Amino acid sequence: MSRSRPILVMACALAACASPPAQGRAGAAPTIGPVAPNIYEVAPEQIAPPQPQQPPFIEVSGVAVVEVPPDQAEVSFAVETRATVAAEAAAANATAMSRVLSAVRGAGLPGLEVETFGYTLQPQYATDPARVRSIAGYAAYNNVRATIDDVNQVGRLIDVAIGAGANQVSSIAFVASDPEPARASALAEAVRHARTQAEVIARELGFELGPPLEIRGGADRPIPIMMEAMRVAQVSDVTPIEAGEQSVSANVTVRFALGRALSGR
Repeated sequence: MSRSRPILVMACALAACASPPAQGRAGAAPTIGPVAPNIYEVAPEQIAPPQPQQPPFIEVSGVAVVEVPPDQAEVSFAVETRATVAAEAAAANATAMSRVLSAVRGAGLPGLEVETFGYTLQPQYATDPARVRSIAGYAAYNNVRATIDDVNQVGRLIDVAIGAGANQVSSIAFVASDPEPARASALAEAVRHARTQAEVIARELGFELGPPLEIRGGADRPIPIMMEAMRVAQVSDVTPIEAGEQSVSANVTVRFALGRALSGR
């Protein structure tokens, strides 16, 4: 018994502290004891690390355009035949197209590549005075795309095709077979342009130009030079076609750090 008594007394004392204060006389205000603080535990990964202070910088844009002469030409032409019966229109078209392909392939054009595409056979309608529509015949279309490695031979290619029976020229395009050197040159020139601007700005502010921090941009691929489509009515001796030049453009945005202050400024 002597050992258990202190424990009981302590337990009673703790219970008394935890119990609400006794009420005094009727109407008396209750005594408010101390309030335990709210404690929250935050995981270390939820605490945002301090952001490093960004050094002073200069941001500039550089542009450049490089001209590149095309060395390939792509000509699309077609054979159109008409007849009152679909089979006759198709047969006439096949005969004419065979004649055109044989003539083009036998012309000795440098680097010639030929492919047919877009064959169609469509009814042609007519409307009588009573506004009744009826099929008046059929039209067959067969398209050919020819690519050559000498842009100066485009006129000759067209004349050979027309002389053999082609009666439409739908498009002429001049392209550079390898535009990558021109793109690299334009990109390098754009970067030099950006650096020159940044050096001038930094010097006028009294600082050296620091290293590049970020660069955005690039060089475009040249757009083929397209000539207006034309419907051929007659054959000339040599159809004059001039290629012109393609443009390769580059645009970069570079962010440079500001370097040390210039002495004497």
